[in-house]
Amino acid sequence: MRQEEFTLLRRIFVDTSPDRMPETPPNDWPDVSSSETHVVNGICWHIQRLGKPRGEAPALLLVHGTGGSTHSWAGVTTPLAAHFHILNVDLPGHGFTHVPPEVERARNPFTLPGMARELRTLLSHLDEQPDVVVGHSAGVPVLLRMTLDGAIAPRHILGCCPALVPPPDWYVALLAPLLGLVVESDALAGSAARLAAATSIIGRMLQSTGSRLTAEQLARYQQLCSRPAHVHAAMTMMSRWDLPALFRDIGVLRVPVQLIAARNDRWIPLTSLRRAVERIPGVELVVEEGGHLLPEERPEVVIRLLQDRRL
Repeated sequence: MRQEEFTLLRRIFVDTSPDRMPETPPNDWPDVSSSETHVVNGICWHIQRLGKPRGEAPALLLVHGTGGSTHSWAGVTTPLAAHFHILNVDLPGHGFTHVPPEVERARNPFTLPGMARELRTLLSHLDEQPDVVVGHSAGVPVLLRMTLDGAIAPRHILGCCPALVPPPDWYVALLAPLLGLVVESDALAGSAARLAAATSIIGRMLQSTGSRLTAEQLARYQQLCSRPAHVHAAMTMMSRWDLPALFRDIGVLRVPVQLIAARNDRWIPLTSLRRAVERIPGVELVVEEGGHLLPEERPEVVIRLLQDRRL
């Protein structure tokens, strides 16, 4: 990162306060006709329910990764809607799920246990009990934590490009200065719109995933990253992630786990991931072509693996 970019980032993130008012997805957002808003324990959740009515098909829960949203699953929802009752959620602070500052201060919902706890509360409120859960990147540890805690009891866990290893050195070098600002400041300040306009960091981040996205897919990330609340949630989540605690408990897991690694994933190195998943009982690791944003780049992989299991 160039010095002038870092100086700009510090000014953007520290000198101004983010707008954290709730927003609704725009009319052209994927599956927007299925969007719902639920206020649960102070958090205003954005979710999407589509597919078969509840009780008429297996219930499928979709959980995106850091910096993603319901849009991360746009390529899988329509094909799977014929076979599942689908619940697609924006994690706390991400996309169009709003976390008021007082809730963040009181409950710390951007940690791994915090994400798992808040999502458990949402599912209880909705009376949803997923039979199958699918996560991407950091969404995979969230689902594993929920399963270990007894918050969910799925028949199968499918994880895409699971964030179960420390990030590579180049990734840390790119983001460490920004994560440091998050730790030093109670609120990630600034306008992500100014960030996107003044630097190439968003495009560089997406390019660094190893995935090839369409112009439409890139535009969705640009839109999300123009919202300071979304950027705040993503970067605070990264700064507070704790995998060692998860792996201390993972040995008691008894749910079948299938993980998809992407051969060109520059964020989750395959060699490191192979070593990490050896600690998960009965895990199956599948390697596919693609980058870190595999559910968007190659949604057919997720669809095929779910259909192959005849769930």
